[in-house]
Amino acid sequence: MRLVVTSDVHKRTSALFDIVERHLDNADLFINLGDSANEVEELLMVYPDLKIECVAGNCDFSSSQPLTKLIQCKDKKVFITHGHPFYVKHGYGVLKQKAKDIKADICLFGHTHIPYTEIDDGIYYMNPGAVCDYSYGIIDITDKGIMFYTTKI
Repeated sequence: MRLVVTSDVHKRTSALFDIVERHLDNADLFINLGDSANEVEELLMVYPDLKIECVAGNCDFSSSQPLTKLIQCKDKKVFITHGHPFYVKHGYGVLKQKAKDIKADICLFGHTHIPYTEIDDGIYYMNPGAVCDYSYGIIDITDKGIMFYTTKI
């Protein structure tokens, strides 16, 4: 199962479209981590059947999306958040404790605009960076394990 992870579009809608169009044929699910509500709405006007999970960011003032979600991908629990409720600009301790408490296998967050991947205590953490800086992430969940990385368009 392939997840394509985006965050922090901040009105760079064409970059979001570029990412989605690049992965339409190979992604099972798109995940957007916030600060992108209006841009995701535009995306869904063009691709109404797009499989996408979203959370609200600190700049998504009118969004009806929740601040966090726990979703199931294959046999993995994936925790998604923008990151601001967990103060990620000041460190990852609060976020990591939440991921451990809910027994997440994968924890995805944005907000800092800094691409980041780490495996800590068996949990895979990723910040895909910011679409407005042309950065996003890919996660492949297979029977043999998880592979994840950030990349640029």
